[in-house]
Amino acid sequence: MTGVEKIKERILEEARSQAETNIERAKEQADAIIETAQKDADSRKNKILEKARQDAVELKKRLRSVAELEARKKKLQAKQEIIEEAFNTAIEKLSALSDEEYKKIITQMIISSVETGTEEIILSPKDKKKLSPDFIQKINKELASKKIKGNLTLSKETRDIKGGFILKSGDIETNNSFEALIRMKREEIEPDVVKALF
Repeated sequence: MTGVEKIKERILEEARSQAETNIERAKEQADAIIETAQKDADSRKNKILEKARQDAVELKKRLRSVAELEARKKKLQAKQEIIEEAFNTAIEKLSALSDEEYKKIITQMIISSVETGTEEIILSPKDKKKLSPDFIQKINKELASKKIKGNLTLSKETRDIKGGFILKSGDIETNNSFEALIRMKREEIEPDVVKALF
């Protein structure tokens, strides 16, 4: 082998060695890049999965809260409807009393409501037929016996009430209908109604 060939061979040997070193280094760098990319991808995947899990847990909690709230609302609404029905039934039962019992209750209510003894009594059309003018005369006698002027009159007009009466003195009217009385007392009685029903 001549000197030129030896030099050429040596250059080639060195080039091959350098290429192998470069290839090895590139391979190591590529492996490191792939490993880093894999770790990064795994980390991102885990973060995405964890966030999705947390979101699912949060969504489940929210949906449960909404469902519980809706159930409470429906339960409360049902209770309110039952309470309303109880009060309406009370009005209906008062209106459906026997004539004698009804007259007794209305008489007591009128006597306790009268201030001057000259008021006008307004009834429902049904009660106007049921309670005769002598009914008012009896109340006037009772008022007179209690040293109250007994000049109550039965009004020609009627009102759309289920029972009870409206006491009119000049331009002032006092609503003593069963509906109005129960509405005024409702706040006071409702807790007892709730206890009795539930």
